[in-house]
Amino acid sequence: KDMEEKHLSSMFSGNQHTSQPHVNNVLEEVKNICSVLGCIETKQVSDAVKELNLILQRPSQNFHQNSETSKKGFIERVTAELSRSIYQLIDVYCSTFCTDFQPVHTPGGVSRVHAGLQSHLSFTVCSLHNVPETWAHSYKAFSFSCWLTYAGKKLCQVKSCRPLPVTKSFSLLVNWNEIINFPLEIKSLPRESMLIIKLFGIDSATHSTNLLAWTCLPLFPRQESVLGSRLFSVTLQSEPPIEMIAPGVWDGSQPSPLTLQIDFPDAGWEYLKPESEENRTDHEEPPRECLKHIAKLSQKKSPLLLSEEKRRYLWFYRLYCNNENSSLPLVLGSAPGWDEETVSEMHAILRRWTFSHPWEALGLLTSRFPDQDIREVAVQQLDTLLTDELLDCLPQLVQAVKFEWNLESPLVELLLRRSLQSIRVAHRLYWLLRDAQGEAYFKSWYQELLAALQFCAGEALNEELSKEQKLVKLLGDIGEKVKSASDPQRKDVLKKEIGSLEEFFKDIKTCHLPLNPALCIKGIDRDACSYFTSNASPLKITFINANPMGKNISVIFKAGDDLRQDMLALQIIQVMDNAWLQEGLDMQMITYGCLSTGRAQGFIEMVPDAVTLAKIHLHSGLIGPLKENTIKKWFSQHNHLKEDYEKALRNFFYSCAGWCVVTFILGVCDRHNDNIMLTKSGHMFHIDFGKFLGHAQTFGGIKRDRAPFIFTSEMEYFITEGGKNTQHFQDFVELCCRAYNIVRKHSQLILSLLEMMLHAGLPELRGIEDLKYVHNNLRPQDTDLEATSHFTKKIKESLECFPVKLNNLIHTLAQMPALSLAKPAPQTLLQESCILNKTRTIQRVTILGFSKTHSNLYLMEVTCSDNRRSLTKKSFEQFYRLHSQMQKQFSSLALPEFPHWWHLPFTDSDHKRIRDLSHYVEQVLRGSYEVANSDCVLSFFLSEHIQPTLEDSPFVDPGENSLDKSPKVQLLMTYEDSRLTILVKHLKNIHLPDGSVPSAHVEIYLLPHPSEVRRKKTKCVPKCTDPTYNEIVVYDEVLGLQGHVLMLIVKSKTVFVGAVNIQLCSVPLNEEKWYPLGNSII
Repeated sequence: KDMEEKHLSSMFSGNQHTSQPHVNNVLEEVKNICSVLGCIETKQVSDAVKELNLILQRPSQNFHQNSETSKKGFIERVTAELSRSIYQLIDVYCSTFCTDFQPVHTPGGVSRVHAGLQSHLSFTVCSLHNVPETWAHSYKAFSFSCWLTYAGKKLCQVKSCRPLPVTKSFSLLVNWNEIINFPLEIKSLPRESMLIIKLFGIDSATHSTNLLAWTCLPLFPRQESVLGSRLFSVTLQSEPPIEMIAPGVWDGSQPSPLTLQIDFPDAGWEYLKPESEENRTDHEEPPRECLKHIAKLSQKKSPLLLSEEKRRYLWFYRLYCNNENSSLPLVLGSAPGWDEETVSEMHAILRRWTFSHPWEALGLLTSRFPDQDIREVAVQQLDTLLTDELLDCLPQLVQAVKFEWNLESPLVELLLRRSLQSIRVAHRLYWLLRDAQGEAYFKSWYQELLAALQFCAGEALNEELSKEQKLVKLLGDIGEKVKSASDPQRKDVLKKEIGSLEEFFKDIKTCHLPLNPALCIKGIDRDACSYFTSNASPLKITFINANPMGKNISVIFKAGDDLRQDMLALQIIQVMDNAWLQEGLDMQMITYGCLSTGRAQGFIEMVPDAVTLAKIHLHSGLIGPLKENTIKKWFSQHNHLKEDYEKALRNFFYSCAGWCVVTFILGVCDRHNDNIMLTKSGHMFHIDFGKFLGHAQTFGGIKRDRAPFIFTSEMEYFITEGGKNTQHFQDFVELCCRAYNIVRKHSQLILSLLEMMLHAGLPELRGIEDLKYVHNNLRPQDTDLEATSHFTKKIKESLECFPVKLNNLIHTLAQMPALSLAKPAPQTLLQESCILNKTRTIQRVTILGFSKTHSNLYLMEVTCSDNRRSLTKKSFEQFYRLHSQMQKQFSSLALPEFPHWWHLPFTDSDHKRIRDLSHYVEQVLRGSYEVANSDCVLSFFLSEHIQPTLEDSPFVDPGENSLDKSPKVQLLMTYEDSRLTILVKHLKNIHLPDGSVPSAHVEIYLLPHPSEVRRKKTKCVPKCTDPTYNEIVVYDEVLGLQGHVLMLIVKSKTVFVGAVNIQLCSVPLNEEKWYPLGNSII
């Protein structure tokens, strides 16, 4: 430094004429230095340059000859000041930004803040450097405003009252040099307070004030305040996301074209952690009603869902909250503020709290809790999770990094340490961080975390990840080329580009699949690769398995679609399935893999042998979506053996129930028959979660998704085996309600996982309303009985929603041109049909009798050409539908006349129908060979055969005697606080006196009270021998069960069906029980 000062002063030792070129050289050097440092020119540098020019402009005779007051002395003094200013600028620049150079030593700085204001937050906003020329032309003046925020909330705002124009020096800048005083004491500020500075321009033409740029910084980055003069890079992004403001939202350590200079006091503001006081023992036990109210409020599960009043109530009784009646995120989230006393109390609660499960701590990592002590405790809890459990919440933990105070936090340390312990964690974390590179904010933090992961991962894993990244890039390039090509050329483009994949595998030999690191691939099956005809033109890629015993692996690669929402939906569904499995309930769920590998691209796992419901509908003709037996017929065609058919029926029974529950809770929309898939083994599953949380598509202002979820009459038809086993529907309802109640126990986990993704930028998960939607569907405040009644109503709503079928029909018609190109599936069905025709020709059908006690079914013996015999049951309506189907399929052939109802006499109609139907069947089988051996006739008589001896149904409780055909009612009763609650579940085996099917409702009387006071009534279920109700009846002010009798009467309109009297003192409470129905009222 001293040498430079001497060099500078020697340049000015001559006369004025020789000094001027040297001055220009010096100024040029200073300008170059400022340019290298981001065109930043501090006030000290500007003042020294101005003073130097003024000295040179003064005549020499105006100076004294004294060495100190001579021209040379002035030049030496100004030169020293200029040199010191340059060194200060270099020091400030290097201490602010990441650089590859440092000053030799650090000069002393000068604080610009008034000494008397240091008890309050105060600093000087100096200048804005390197203002763009376009701004200087468009805006006549510039101003700023300062905000203090904490946990996404604004604490205070101070506006600049002096808009100033741009000034020109080495570059364009705005010199405010304005002292900002906040009316807040420093000691009252939370440790995690953030300062936001917004820059505004006043438009020269319209005089309006426009937001141009902003920056932010933590006040206490390392337990101490920011000191001295600092530079801050400024982002030109739009309005700062106040709810997401955290140190990582904008990386100020990287220089930007626009730089803001702020001078803070040199005396530090040290943050003093408040001391907590344990003061629990002085409080009396609250009333029982208070504890009940706490438990009721805690059913909201998230503080976001509590009103201000309810949060105040919960905080007031915080000392009586524990893991049995509340949750820690709810209690701490109800705190009224973040002052010293409140923070002290929060830390005291934190220390004495016992977590019911590590999952409870997830809610403490949301944006609502920036406190580092709280987040550290949460991470300690999550560190106890098993690897599989950690993987279940890894996307949320990656999002939680946004709200950490720095990248040396316990959460970051946990992610890196667990990645070293598990390849699966490391692999998943790698692709989550890769995907996060596309986020608008926090991008630099994710880049640094990814670099840290790769540093820890080691050479071998990094080499594998590099291969996967190259594979993804190749597929992305191929996808873009196929998508941009014209329709006739896409096939040729794909064939040509597949060659680059083949070259890739020649070079690297093997590569792990990004979708699943357990799968290793070694090549491409060129002939099996294709593309789909949708808008995004996704690729279907089939890889050759490196395991010689393994099958080829088919995936879909999408370029142009954001798969992060699908990933989240499938993650939550997997969490629900895990909850069922933990309860010993296997819902036969298929949750396929999905991985977003970058902005709008990623992999989707293809489920083998899966067909869309739309294709199944199309195979049944144009009105396939409107037919009842479409699904049943398809499964019959693919499961000829009785064992296979029953297994498929069971798999469908469970998987359909599971998907009804998950799609209802998540509000999955855009449910048409192209988004529902079936496997031949009976598994049903949904695809495409681009619309969820109730964000339904509209057509002409009308919602396309009108049903709570997809459960249609054709699904019920298959489950009940064409209406023959209506009790299977009761079992289905019971299974759905059981699965629903199991998931509801995990409401807090599901809501926490969703809340932590609120700031992920997903299109349909944006705010509190989306959380409220899921909360309202989970209904955690309901009892199991109330939830059972609620979900049963939703099943019935879905079953009766005809617009679902209409939507499927419209979608099938719209997709016909695309579906008609898919020839292999119809050929497969035809081949199977031909095999069926040759090997299972029917020789004779004999109608053995008619049963009024089993849904009016005709029992038939079917004899095949190989003399094998089987029994089947059909209703008259099913015969009629068979005839209608044959009329449509064989319109050019003469068919036998069907015995319609008007052909029958008014007496002895059942026996007459047996004779007429026998004659009709005989004519069909002896008539046209094409008709007798058609698929519809063979399926009608052969696909639903029964055993001569009845067997227990796989859906009915094995302990119940299936031979018992007596009428009965199933009830569940509870009694608490003088309230009698009755859940009317099901009726079984009920008929009218003439044997016909009733439309029954249940009337309940609590005796000995007057009937007009204690009469309750359920809704009517039309035309059903085994109706399901799941309706709740409540009697208040029942002071005791002794002496009370519950009289239950079943009626069909006004016709008596059955009744039972129940002595309440002998009723097993909280248990389901069947009660026999008598044939008279006592």
